[in-house]
Amino acid sequence: MLKDSIIQYVKENTAKISLEELDTVLTAEAIAGYFQVKRNTVSYYLNQEIGKTFFKINTRPVRFLDKKVFEKNFFTVSKDVYASVNDLLDENKRKNGIQKEEKQEINFVEEQDVFQNLIGSNGSLKNPIEQMKTSIFYPNTSLPVFLHGPTGSGKSFMARKIYEFAVQEGILKPDAPFIIMNCAQYVNNIELLSSNLFGYVKGAFTGAYATTKGLLEAADGGMLFLDEVHRLNSESQEKLFVFLDQGIFRRMGESEGWHKAKVRMVMATTENLESNFLDTFLRRIPIVVQIPSLRERGEQERLQFIYHFFIEESKVLDKKMKVSGNVIGALLNHLYQGNIGDLENKIKFICATAYAKEKRKNEIDIHLEHLPEDVLKGIAEKAENKIGNYDTVEIYPNAPIQEILSGDKNGKDYHQELFEKLIAIFGEFRSQNYAKEQFEKRCMHTVNDVLDCLIYNQNSENENTMRKYIVNSVQEAFRYVEYSCNVQFGGNSLHAITAYFFCMNQHFRKQNIFIPNELMQYILEEYPKEIHIAKRILNMLSSKMDIVSTQEDLIPLTIYIRSLLNVSLSRKRPRAVILAHGYATASSVADVANRILDENIFESVDMPIEKNVSDVVQWMKEYVEKNDVSHGIILMVDMGSLREIYRSFEENLKSPLVVMNNISTQMAIMAGELIQKEEKLEDIVRILEEENETEYKIIYPQIQKQKTILTCCITGTGTAEQIRLLIENSIPKEMDIQVISYDYDQLQNVEIVKGIYQKCEVLGIVGTKNPQIGQEKFIPLEQLVSGAATEQMINMLKNVADAVSMEKLNDNLIRNFSMNRLLGFLTILDTEKILMHIEEAMKQYEFLTGRKLKNSTKINLFIHVGCLTERLIRNSAIEDYPEKDKFQKIHKKEIRQIQAAFSVIEKTYSVKIPISEIGYIYDILAGI
Repeated sequence: MLKDSIIQYVKENTAKISLEELDTVLTAEAIAGYFQVKRNTVSYYLNQEIGKTFFKINTRPVRFLDKKVFEKNFFTVSKDVYASVNDLLDENKRKNGIQKEEKQEINFVEEQDVFQNLIGSNGSLKNPIEQMKTSIFYPNTSLPVFLHGPTGSGKSFMARKIYEFAVQEGILKPDAPFIIMNCAQYVNNIELLSSNLFGYVKGAFTGAYATTKGLLEAADGGMLFLDEVHRLNSESQEKLFVFLDQGIFRRMGESEGWHKAKVRMVMATTENLESNFLDTFLRRIPIVVQIPSLRERGEQERLQFIYHFFIEESKVLDKKMKVSGNVIGALLNHLYQGNIGDLENKIKFICATAYAKEKRKNEIDIHLEHLPEDVLKGIAEKAENKIGNYDTVEIYPNAPIQEILSGDKNGKDYHQELFEKLIAIFGEFRSQNYAKEQFEKRCMHTVNDVLDCLIYNQNSENENTMRKYIVNSVQEAFRYVEYSCNVQFGGNSLHAITAYFFCMNQHFRKQNIFIPNELMQYILEEYPKEIHIAKRILNMLSSKMDIVSTQEDLIPLTIYIRSLLNVSLSRKRPRAVILAHGYATASSVADVANRILDENIFESVDMPIEKNVSDVVQWMKEYVEKNDVSHGIILMVDMGSLREIYRSFEENLKSPLVVMNNISTQMAIMAGELIQKEEKLEDIVRILEEENETEYKIIYPQIQKQKTILTCCITGTGTAEQIRLLIENSIPKEMDIQVISYDYDQLQNVEIVKGIYQKCEVLGIVGTKNPQIGQEKFIPLEQLVSGAATEQMINMLKNVADAVSMEKLNDNLIRNFSMNRLLGFLTILDTEKILMHIEEAMKQYEFLTGRKLKNSTKINLFIHVGCLTERLIRNSAIEDYPEKDKFQKIHKKEIRQIQAAFSVIEKTYSVKIPISEIGYIYDILAGI
């Protein structure tokens, strides 16, 4: 019998574990996998044995252990259910007189506040809960709170939870009063409402035979909840305003003297605030908590409510239930006028109907026939009767809702699942010793599959604001990384990374994830470029989104970036871009085609109705500027005006552009295959036209190279970009000279340099190190600062401007490139202070080494160390340095000297200069 086999399995495996493994073994899901049966069935049998054969630990997921075997191997247990692993271990410590001062941490939170287990606490209610907690922690009588939401959304329930939280936190005493007043009961008698709220004196009205306290006084030292508070008239609002403002009030019938009470106020309404309340009253209530409707709670949370109410009915009826997937789907998609309360009542009706027909059975089967009429009618009216594809669910009394959810795609912890799969793939890679390319491909597919799930299983419509904020943050990070690292993000990249960080921010971090050191080291060693890009993205998102990223986040992000960069190095291919109307049409087609082609061939631009055409034009201009398009561009559009969009950036073209209409996934895949074969642009177009219903036109560029000055820096494009801005501000506009910034390493790339010279007439280069490209004049930045190169700069540009412009240029260079102005422009630091500390460091270096620094070296150090200090303060140090390990071994003495000399910077600004940054300082000192 299955139940006996499960009991024996738990018994045998309890005997094998150690205390350190308690958080990793014997879950319902793992046991179900072993026996190849449904997890719900296993969970039912396991819970039947609690208090008999087993005890359990209520972690997520729940762990089950054989009581006798555990006690034989470890220590006696006194409870059937433990809140956490630490709770179990602490019992043993108490028995052995061991203090809890060094509590072992095993990835689980011990105490949970009253909000933590609410459905939606990490989703649609996350922000409302934070607001409610804020109100409670405010000193004295806290901040008054308005709960605003539709009928049945849970406002009264949340008011009770606010009270319980205040008691739990010790802000209110355990016996503090919680008084509820429903103002709707007095809608036709405002005087009665006022007298009940504020109290009244003898003779205040007919029937007032004795002075009586009101609810405000009754709630003294506790909390007063006013439901349907919009029923208060203007006079009552004014009286309540005085109380909220000063903590004083008068009873009805009093004209002098004041009463005091210390009451925390929570109010609820379904009505519009501005039209139902006085402005003065609203101004005194700083926290308005929006309680979402059931529809706004999102699919996963609605599913949890459905399971929760069925479990509650299972308790009442003391019956196991089997609820069909069609019933789940119908309830999930129904529109509830009364929100959560309406859903609860419908499930009560369903269970009562089914119970009446099957009360003699041990298990109740619930099907569509048991649904209320309005729910059935809703199904019938739905297009094609689509109610979703959901599995039958087994419900039993006290079933843990998380166990039911863990069998459903919406309840999965994708974060945990992703790492488990990656660790398993790495283990197979090491043990079976298969090719690196195969390992890469499996990891890429795994990461992309999970990101797809995150995109298509997004929870809550109520989370749109946070999601939009993360989209904007990711876009900003992408723009920065695209510019500084010369990479291009396309397809579903924005949606994928947004989904990952949104879920990480909202739901995950449920438990720490153990990453084998070997896997982490392998990723760091094999993918330095991708790691570098991932770190830049993580650093930017961590500061923007106020989340703490960990090293584990580098792994999926690095693998994902690797999949984006995993493109053939051949440059004999045209570039391809898909442009289509709709929120995700283009990116979806590009994503499918790239997956099938197993290579990132296509970039994409989505054009929702509200998107401005000028934004798309700007994107195309930047794309043409940043990428090597020397073999042409294929622009595939869906219809209409997009066919003519090229006219807005035609002058930016430096190579042929093909515009094709009627884009489809099939056409994109065919185009991608031809691009992979390195067919000529004209041949690709001809074949696509023959095989598809499409029209095209080829636009050839008119070559006219732009006069250009390049800037570069050995530590990346950040400083080079600032130098670019200074030079750009120095050159009069009428000279029509563009200034472009590059990372020094980018200018060592032959293909990038080739692309620059195809597009630009390079007049000269300004930077911290000569990249040795072309025949143009290189001007060291330090010579511009010292004034030694001002004349060289003027000579370099004299053939492109008149005497008046050259005089302006001379004046601007002298003004903009003074040391104080330059450092003030490059950093946010106090210029005088940082210059003084850098000078002190240079003197210390000269003393330690006995070497006199040249003026040009000093100027370079002033600029470099000023920018370096700001980077360290911002926690964005440069972490890469060529052959860093070799540098550390060969130059130990020089490293010690630099560390000693520049320790004044570390002490003054509370920073630590890493080896990579020391390497760049050494390069300047050595004149490399």
